Amino acid sequence: MDQAVQVGIAIAMGVAILLAGRWAVRLLATPVPEGADPDDVIEVEAAFSCSVCGLRLAVTHAQGAEVQAPRHCREEMEPI
Repeated sequence: MDQAVQVGIAIAMGVAILLAGRWAVRLLATPVPEGADPDDVIEVEAAFSCSVCGLRLAVTHAQGAEVQAPRHCREEMEPI
C-alpha cells in the first residue's frame, strides 16, 4: 500500500476516534432531567397492557390527571 493511503487511513481513523470521544463526553455531560414536583403528583387509576408480551401495568400516581401510555417492547401499551 502506498504511504499516502496509509496516512489518509490513519487520519480518518483519528478523526473517527475523536468524534466518538466527543460524543461520549457530551452524552455523559448531559444533566439528568429534574424529578417530578411532589405537589404535582396525584393519585390516578390507570391500567395498561403490552400487546407484544402481555405485561400488565397499573399506574397509581402520576404527574397531572392525564396519564400517557408508557412504552414496552418498543410499542405503546394499550389502556385496559
